[in-house]
Amino acid sequence: MAKNLATDMAPPFVLVAHYFLAGAIFYAFSAFLLPFYANEIGGYFLSSSIASLMHLYLLGFVMMVIFGAMYQLVPVVLEIPIFSKDFAYIQFYMFVGGILLFTFGLWNENYTQILPYGAMLVYISMLIFVANIFLTYKNITRWDIVAKYILVSNIFLLIGATIGFIIALNLIYGFYPELVNLVQMHIATTIFGYIIMTIMGIGMILLPMFSLSHGFKQTAIHMAFYTIIIGLLLFLVGTLLNLNLLKFGGVIFTTFAIFAALYQMYLIFSTRIRKQNDFWAKNMMASFATLIISFFMLATGIITKNDLFYILFGFTLFFGFFTFFIVGHIYKILPFLVWYQRYSPLVGKLKVPMLNDMIKEKVADIQFWVTLAGLLLAISAIIFKIPVIFQIGTVIMGIGTLMVMYNIYFTLVYGIEELKNYYKQHPIS
Repeated sequence: MAKNLATDMAPPFVLVAHYFLAGAIFYAFSAFLLPFYANEIGGYFLSSSIASLMHLYLLGFVMMVIFGAMYQLVPVVLEIPIFSKDFAYIQFYMFVGGILLFTFGLWNENYTQILPYGAMLVYISMLIFVANIFLTYKNITRWDIVAKYILVSNIFLLIGATIGFIIALNLIYGFYPELVNLVQMHIATTIFGYIIMTIMGIGMILLPMFSLSHGFKQTAIHMAFYTIIIGLLLFLVGTLLNLNLLKFGGVIFTTFAIFAALYQMYLIFSTRIRKQNDFWAKNMMASFATLIISFFMLATGIITKNDLFYILFGFTLFFGFFTFFIVGHIYKILPFLVWYQRYSPLVGKLKVPMLNDMIKEKVADIQFWVTLAGLLLAISAIIFKIPVIFQIGTVIMGIGTLMVMYNIYFTLVYGIEELKNYYKQHPIS
């Protein structure tokens, strides 16, 4: 762990565990729903059924894990306690309920009337999260690049969540005709403005920590920070005013920012002390490779105006980049959190495990290859429009999620019986 990480500022482990466990469950649920979408792989990428699955995955897995990680990392990295742990618990239960109502309302046309209620719960839960972060920032003293990324990404989350809530209401009441424009703005602010900017920021903490890298320059990540803000603002204004030149400029700036951030990640990896390609390193390399592929698909879709490439972009970004990046870091973060909560008070009193003991490394390695194989099969099936191959690929991906769930369970229960026996013999006074 880096010396400047103030672990004493971290919230209770049980709070973060809420988000990580729920995220893993939504991850598995989304993966096992994928085979049922085989007949839609050549359809319209903005269909309500695809939107339902994407929101289940994006909100339930990607953003759920990010929220949990933020509650852990913001106090630790910025050395300030989170404003309210109670807010975090309230947000969690509202978020879970909102996701279930909202995605079900999108998926089943007979229950579209519950859409606004689910959307409202999701929106309010995000407002609580953003307010919690902003109020936490009142006491900040260190304005490094990570702090800037987290703050600005939450501003974009506020904008994106507001647009998303308007879209949900518009689906019921139809008060705004330019729905596609709203959807494009929602995607830009939530995926690029919040998720990718957050990954850029926390990547500057997590990647050097887990690869033992140091001595690298940070010019590229600073450049990425300003260019992605310019790009997103240009895209939003251009979309709102139907000015294609501004939209195109926004795409160019945002793309440049993504590749500047990727170059920064390359610099970090090139200076790493830990050279072996363990399961974490493999997940990181696969995540960056699929990010590049997804942007190639997006650019092709914009040029050809072919919906197939937008589906490939979303599928590769969501189930490639997001999956590999998040799962790889869960394998690193979760064992540390469990170790710190259970074993740090016992150092010197009991033989404590190494972090690697708290994860089934062979299972994690097999899971990586299984997930990658399933992803490549599914992508091939989308390109050639072969539903049965898509089903096979996504079932294989689902098997990978079961392996992730197993490793999470293994970490959470690791050493419980041994510790129970220890505390029976050494009761806490």
